[in-house]
Amino acid sequence: MLAVAGSAHAGAFISATEGNPDIITHPFGYVGSGGPLTVEVCIDSTSPNAADMVIPVQNAITTYNNLTVHRANSVFSSNVPLGFVDFESVFLHEMGHCIGLAHANLASESGVPVADQDYTKSADGSPNIYDLDPGADGLIASGDDIRGDDINLNWYENDENNPFFISAAVVDSTTYSRALTDLPVGDTFAATATRYNGSAYGAPFTEAVMNQGTFLGEEQRLLAADDVSALRYAQSGLDSIAGTADDYTLVLDYGGSSPSPSCDITVTFDDAETTFAACALTTLRIGPPGGVILVALYLEHTVGLNDSNLRILHLLMMALRILGRPFFIAVYRMEDGYRL
Repeated sequence: MLAVAGSAHAGAFISATEGNPDIITHPFGYVGSGGPLTVEVCIDSTSPNAADMVIPVQNAITTYNNLTVHRANSVFSSNVPLGFVDFESVFLHEMGHCIGLAHANLASESGVPVADQDYTKSADGSPNIYDLDPGADGLIASGDDIRGDDINLNWYENDENNPFFISAAVVDSTTYSRALTDLPVGDTFAATATRYNGSAYGAPFTEAVMNQGTFLGEEQRLLAADDVSALRYAQSGLDSIAGTADDYTLVLDYGGSSPSPSCDITVTFDDAETTFAACALTTLRIGPPGGVILVALYLEHTVGLNDSNLRILHLLMMALRILGRPFFIAVYRMEDGYRL
């Protein structure tokens, strides 16, 4: 499970909307106090392929805990046979949803044609139509895109707008922004780290893990700068200022494999499920600053709330009532597919 807070300024977050573009989603358990924040990840041992999932899940946990920026992270590898999808790469992406990250691109949920889904994450403004023009360079999701009244939801480094690198010593509200007024001279919209514009930014064969879509035979098991900056920004806490008392460090912990896991995140696999991959989560906003609770992660599986998750959710709601903090609950299902 997860908990969430305030507003954020790097990457994109699952709770951000046109009406509330600054909302940031934090892992369950965070209510404003600093220090280590542990989220336990388990595998349902009754799931098909449970034994085969252990190493990829452990690898993804290590990748998030290291929080290291990589380039050339999107490659066709001998580790992934042609015609197959890499489980570890898919899990790394879905895990990002489960700790609060949205797609960095418009993705399939926007309803735009596939050819336009790599444009930077945004709301569509008025009259509910996306403005999609790649600008003079012809590259989708680069800094000169012409997006009309679309509302940017992707946070970028001030005066840099290069999603493939982090030059700032700290990542917080003093160095990152969502407002287009903080773009470098000549840029018109926030850029996103896609495999198609990486060369123009000095990072070929690189893509944000949180961009939707994976190819058959592709390996993408390492985080890009856009992924890392989003998580680092969130960890600057409720005040969005690094180095203060509300900062936290997210620690993912592998809790093993069992037939009835009671971890914060449960991984399972179901060949009969029609959804390619999905993270199911419930968000609970605790007012300004807000909050989100992650309930469970399911890969190829029908989503639902198990008894353990419901008990934890109930206890958190009781604690919020005692603290006198308002809240509402929303349910999300982040679904993904692969590209042919």
